[in-house]
Amino acid sequence: MVSVSVRIAAANGDGIESSGTLLAKAAARKGLHIFGYRGYQSVIRGGHVWFSVRIADEKIYDHGETIDILVALNQDAVDHQASHLSKNAFVIYDSGKIKVDRLEGRGFRLLPIPLLDIAVETSGDPIVRNVVALGAVMKITGIGTDTLHQILKETFGKKGDKIVEQNVKAADRGYGYEGVETAFSLKSDNKKLYVMDGNTALSIGAYSAGCKFYAAYPMTPASSILHWFAAHEDKGVFVKQTEDEIAAINMTIGAASAGVRAMCGTSGGGFSLMVEGLGLAGMIEAPIVVVESQRTGPSTGLPTKTEQGDLLFVMNASQGEFPRIVAAPRDVEECFYVGKQAFNLAEKYQCPVVIMSDLFLSEHIESVESFDIDRVGIDRGKIATAVQDGRFKRYLLTEDGISPRSIPGTAGLEFTAASDEHNEYGDLVSDVLSGIDEHVEMRNKMHSKRMRKLETMLKNESCFVPSVESSSGSHSLVCFGSTTEASREAVKILKSKGIDVGLISFNYLLPLDRKATTDALKGKKLIDVEVNYTSQLAQIIKLCTGIDVDYKINKYDGEAITGEEIARKAEQIIKGVV
Repeated sequence: MVSVSVRIAAANGDGIESSGTLLAKAAARKGLHIFGYRGYQSVIRGGHVWFSVRIADEKIYDHGETIDILVALNQDAVDHQASHLSKNAFVIYDSGKIKVDRLEGRGFRLLPIPLLDIAVETSGDPIVRNVVALGAVMKITGIGTDTLHQILKETFGKKGDKIVEQNVKAADRGYGYEGVETAFSLKSDNKKLYVMDGNTALSIGAYSAGCKFYAAYPMTPASSILHWFAAHEDKGVFVKQTEDEIAAINMTIGAASAGVRAMCGTSGGGFSLMVEGLGLAGMIEAPIVVVESQRTGPSTGLPTKTEQGDLLFVMNASQGEFPRIVAAPRDVEECFYVGKQAFNLAEKYQCPVVIMSDLFLSEHIESVESFDIDRVGIDRGKIATAVQDGRFKRYLLTEDGISPRSIPGTAGLEFTAASDEHNEYGDLVSDVLSGIDEHVEMRNKMHSKRMRKLETMLKNESCFVPSVESSSGSHSLVCFGSTTEASREAVKILKSKGIDVGLISFNYLLPLDRKATTDALKGKKLIDVEVNYTSQLAQIIKLCTGIDVDYKINKYDGEAITGEEIARKAEQIIKGVV
């Protein structure tokens, strides 16, 4: 495999995200695999930021640790990124404006290009220096400029032919600049690939599932879901930017109760406000979907950094007991399928479904093939169409715990939905403490009915078991959600060194099939990989199966874990160094 890591670094507001996206799309259009991730601060302008795009001729699972080509657009880029440069790395910088003394004599290939001068000469706009640099990158990587030209035309076409011509000319000047030579040979497998982040894939999945209502108060890293739905509101989706997260979840409950497939989204701080509403959905058995995209905590924490610290909180949020489903997609492609399947599960089992993502999965981009829209069909569960024996029993006591629901407006199927405990009709039975026997009995029956849904889910669904992606070797990595991709990369690295290691990953964490989980984990030395301090997945495994995880790899500095990092630590564990 040939792999090239390109990092564009500058100050916030210098357009590096746009530049990185242009590079990623141009490479993917060529049929190359990409993985991109950005590091940024919570300021509008200024501060050091970067965008990494790793390009390869086969599937890759993270953005990597080292830099093969650095595009340094200011002095901070050189100063902060020097320690990440690979041996013989290329450094593209603006000659006369950036000092690279600290890099000289260290084997790096320094390419001074008058980026700003060329930008002003070709377009009169200093921001076009990014495109000049991209032209040089296309030459070094051997990708060529044909697909970059296409992407530039698509990106700037609405601004007119003149703007397109200026950008194409700038790219060509960078590509042909003296001293810029091809150094890599990336061969395409000619697959049709798309570039997408996790939030976009999840939004498309939800839309294809028939989601007609989305409510949210903006909170990174979930905000781009709101942006996506707002941009597609003309496609039949009602989008509401609410005054707070309490309103968002309650409006979602109202929409779902009205028969609409409905979703809301937030991060950990906003989900804290949604907790009471989550319990309401559990009590009235409203089929809602909630996206909880994690960032570091507690409180505001590091608002632009990633973490997996909310798992136990989400699994136990709100007072009392009620069925819920907690999903944690493992990659961008799975965001689409989980985003679609969540609505089926919510309506089949009439309970809240929480999709847990995090900043890394929500915001990183990767190349994906076309989604199979028909792979997950539409299943709306038990819906009553006619009343038998008089008044409609919305909360009918059933063996599987699932009662037929009605769509409001259906004649004869009216019912009451209240936050208090209730009988089969929805009438309140809140006098339990006063000792009224029939109310005590109804509470027991109704609570048992709701909780029986968990048994029904495990019986009917195949998704609540861990995935054994690799089982060789005496040791297995264990992970959930977004750390799975880096763990896949780690398995590849270790196997290239002759070290066999297994990989067991979870994308649904509640409910969890005890027997299947025990069978998958037993007999292995387990290395838990989590982006948190307390190894929350390991705690769940212990509670569910009684199995203790043998070793733990934790990261909680806000940065995404990489395959190289996991491989280094796992190798030490396997060889008995630690």
